[in-house]
Amino acid sequence: MKKHIASTLIAALAVLSFSSCTKDNGRENDGQKTQFNAVSERQITVGPEAATHVIRYEIVNPTGASVTAEADAGTDWISDINSTSAYGEVYFSVSVNNGGESRQAGLTLSYEGITLDFTVTQEAYSSFSIKVLEDECTSGKIAWEVTPPSEDLTYVSMIADKATWDTFGSFEEYIEYDLEYFREQAEVRNLSFEEFMEKYVLRQGKEHLSADDLTPGTDYIVYAYGMNRTGELLAGMDYTGASTLPVEQKDVTFELTVEQDFPYMTISAVPSDDEVRYLMDVYNGTDSPEVIVESYQEMLDEIITLLPLLSGGSVYDYFMEVSFQGPGTTDQLMIPEAMEFTAFAVAIDVYTGQITSGASTLVCEIDFGF
Repeated sequence: MKKHIASTLIAALAVLSFSSCTKDNGRENDGQKTQFNAVSERQITVGPEAATHVIRYEIVNPTGASVTAEADAGTDWISDINSTSAYGEVYFSVSVNNGGESRQAGLTLSYEGITLDFTVTQEAYSSFSIKVLEDECTSGKIAWEVTPPSEDLTYVSMIADKATWDTFGSFEEYIEYDLEYFREQAEVRNLSFEEFMEKYVLRQGKEHLSADDLTPGTDYIVYAYGMNRTGELLAGMDYTGASTLPVEQKDVTFELTVEQDFPYMTISAVPSDDEVRYLMDVYNGTDSPEVIVESYQEMLDEIITLLPLLSGGSVYDYFMEVSFQGPGTTDQLMIPEAMEFTAFAVAIDVYTGQITSGASTLVCEIDFGF
C-alpha cells in the first residue's frame, strides 16, 4: 500500500511540474483566465514596397489594460506601430526595401505581462531585366526592352553616354543627377515635380523604349531604377551596355539630269543602288566634289542643330521626309545667281544626317530661255 501511495504522489508531482513549465499565454483575472492569442501567423512575409500591414490578435477575458507593441531595437525600416486605434489589430509600416536582399526583424506584442512574438520578413525587389534590341539599333538609335521586377512598380528607364556615366562614383550620385534634371525640366514646363514625373518620366509594366539622335559609333548605358512621383527610390538600379553603329560609307553613284525653266530648275537622279537614301541640291559655283560635300555637310549640321526649335522632330524623321530612294526628282529649286552652278547628289545616313558617299555632280550653265 505504501508503495502504491508513493507512486501516486510522484505521478501527481510530475503532472504539476509539467504544467508549471507549459506556456499558455494566460493569467488569472478574478478567478478566470485571461488569454492573449495570435490570430495572424507568427511568421509574416511582406512585399518590398513601402506599405502598412496589420497583425491580428484576440483577448479572452480582457482586463481593460492596453496592448503595446515594439520592434527589435535598431530596426529602422519598421515604423508607425499603432496598437491602440482598433481592438484586435496592430498596424505597422515598412519602408521600401531596395537593398537587393530580404530583411527580417522581430515585432513583440504585450498584454498584462503576456507576450506574442512575431517575425516580419520583407522581401526585396528582384532586378530589372534590360534587353538591348540589337536588330533595331542603328547609327543614331538604340532600342531596348525593360521588364520591371513587379508590374505595380513605377520606374525610370533612360540612356546615357558611357563617357558621362563613368564620371560618377556611384548609382546614388547618378540618380541624384537625374533628379536634378527632372526638377529643371519640371520648372521649364511650369509643372510641379510630381506632375512632371507622372507625365514624362515614370513607366509601369514591360516597356519597349528607344532613343534617337545619338552619336554614331558610341558606347552608351541603358539603365532602370524604381521611383515614385515624389522622387523616392523604390528599387535599385540595373543597367547594361549598348552601342550605336558606325556610319558606313556607301559605294554609290548617281546619273543626274537638270531641267531649267528660269528662274527655276529641277534635278533628277538615278542611283546605282536603289536601296540607298540620298539628297539632291544645287551648289553656287563649280568647286570640286570634295569641297561641295564639305560645304553641304556644314549646312546639314546647322539644320540638325535647329531641328528642336523648328519642328521638334528627330533627325531621322526629318531626313526620311526630305531624302529620296530609287529614281527621284526634286521640287523646283531656285537657280543660283551664277553663270555656272553644280547640281549634285549624295548618299545620306538618315539617322545622323551624315553624308555617306562622294558627290555625283553635273556642272550647268544658266539657260535664260532666250
